[in-house]
Amino acid sequence: MSSNSGHFYAFGPFRVDTRERQLLREGSAVPLTPKAFEMLLVLVENGGHVMEKDELLKKVWPDTIVEEANLSHIIYKLREALGESHDGEKFIQTVPRRGYRFVAKVTVPDNRDADLIIEEHSRSHIVVDEDDTPQNFIETSADPLTQSRALPSIPNARRSFISRPSVLIAGAIVLFGVAAGLYIWRTRESRTAANGAALHSIAVLPFKPLAANDRDESLEMGMADTLISRLSNIKNLKILPFSAVRRYTKLEDEVARAGSELNVDAVLDGSIQKSGDRVRVSVRLVKVEGGLVIWTEHFDEKFTDIFAVQDAISLRVGNQLAPKLNVEEKRGLGRPGTANTDAYTAYVKGRYFFRKFSPADHQRAAHYFDEAIASDPNYAMAYAGLADTYASAAVNNWIPSKEAFPMARTAIRKALELDSDLAEVHVTSGAISMFYDLDWKAAEREYKRALEVNPNYPETYEVYSYLLSCTGRLDEGIEMAKQGLEVDPLSVAISDDVAGAHYWARHYDEAIAQGHKSIELDRSHAAAYVFLGQAYDLKGSYAEAIGAYQKAIDLSQRTTNILGLLGHADAVSGKRGEALKILKELKEVSAHGYVSPYDLAMVYTGLGDKDNAITQLNRAYDERAGWIIALKTEPMFDPLRSDPRFADLQRRMNYP
Repeated sequence: MSSNSGHFYAFGPFRVDTRERQLLREGSAVPLTPKAFEMLLVLVENGGHVMEKDELLKKVWPDTIVEEANLSHIIYKLREALGESHDGEKFIQTVPRRGYRFVAKVTVPDNRDADLIIEEHSRSHIVVDEDDTPQNFIETSADPLTQSRALPSIPNARRSFISRPSVLIAGAIVLFGVAAGLYIWRTRESRTAANGAALHSIAVLPFKPLAANDRDESLEMGMADTLISRLSNIKNLKILPFSAVRRYTKLEDEVARAGSELNVDAVLDGSIQKSGDRVRVSVRLVKVEGGLVIWTEHFDEKFTDIFAVQDAISLRVGNQLAPKLNVEEKRGLGRPGTANTDAYTAYVKGRYFFRKFSPADHQRAAHYFDEAIASDPNYAMAYAGLADTYASAAVNNWIPSKEAFPMARTAIRKALELDSDLAEVHVTSGAISMFYDLDWKAAEREYKRALEVNPNYPETYEVYSYLLSCTGRLDEGIEMAKQGLEVDPLSVAISDDVAGAHYWARHYDEAIAQGHKSIELDRSHAAAYVFLGQAYDLKGSYAEAIGAYQKAIDLSQRTTNILGLLGHADAVSGKRGEALKILKELKEVSAHGYVSPYDLAMVYTGLGDKDNAITQLNRAYDERAGWIIALKTEPMFDPLRSDPRFADLQRRMNYP
């Protein structure tokens, strides 16, 4: 194509003004960002030729290293401005694996004709005078966001005065300019709203490695976890919890699938790589509908600046999704928790092993949380993580409650002292009050506070549903668990809680149906088979119950709490010999490890041995072992309820 001797190119209804750097459609300015205009100009000037992606990146971003996502985003915005559909190629053709080609016919219009179009429709200074010399200016703005150049005066005006027709014409042009400006401004505002304010929910996926053979999963997950925690401070925006997104760790692009499965408006997707003392982060915010890249950015910083990177990402995303942030929300977006990179690194490793949820992994998690605290004694989240580790180990009978809960309490008190605005801290504090102190009112108060601080933290709904079900508020327990599933619809743990709430309410068919839904979510999750087995057991479907327990045991390496349930099912189904074998195994394990008396009570109850069952339950009460909090509603203990000793034990549980 020949070089343009003027400063205009034309194609279809569009004109490209190279001097004023504007795109015009039938004389009206089409809003474009500077980079979008540069991209359009490069494509138009090379019309008919394939522009390789690398070449486009070098021409539009000559002094900057950027990701290919930037190029895709600019092309999308250009097609949108030109009126093409997302996959349309009326003007810009995609050449697979190579680049793009401008395919519309481009002409070079007569420069005077083009100036006349601009003069009539887009100018910002309209001159009305008695001769050709500019003297008096009537100023208006064609676009309140952009001032255009002054243009030549209108020739042949009256010499000595401004005639009424001239005034009317000038006024009409002024009004036209104002109207055009308002239209463009409103168009920009509506596009901004479509890209940001109209988005009500977001999922932050685990970050991916830039190099597949050099992964640091704890850092990849920790980066997402940190951003989720910060963005959760935006009150009117639903941020999916980490438990909802943790499965999306594959290296291939999962944005479209994740957005669809999670039913969110936007997905934040990124990559991270630490090399020596530097960290490289690429991140993009993608609107699920249409796949529009709303924002993308690249960071290459010292690892000690990781918190500045997190600040930049969270504040930028927050402003994109919720442009009118209040002071409290902005402060929450920029709250790092610690400024010590060693403490942060140890913390994310602790969270990584905590989520693996096994006795050995929890030991490693506690080690890393201790390491984080040693590096920064004022790191509230590290204390909260340590408290979570001890408390969950106690509830799951991995550590005696009398040992674990006091350590958890010490850690959580320090966390509350350092930061009382963390939902995680209030949830753990409430769990300690419930499982260890049997202080139901204090526990409920903490759960309510956690919901106020962050209604998107799913663990709140879990423990709150336990409290409601275990104290006899059965319908409320079911509803609370269901609310948790709304917050985290793909959480197998909360799906289990819904099944458990139905089980405690003696809705066995509903519990079984929900148990199967949990298994569909994750067939390798042992706990998904536990409430399923319990519901089958109490319904009298013993073969199915035993099968479910056996599957759970295979997945969890014969943990004692599931062995106790299997012993109960064997006993009530007539397999007394099998039940006695399990009882013997539990006693042998107790010789060198911890076995909860609550688990032993399950087997004794199934065998019809009330004396030993109640003895073990009293021990469980004294030790605050296992699920003693469920004594009031646990269906397996129904055969014991007529015994005065059981009634006395239930009274001491301090149920409201």
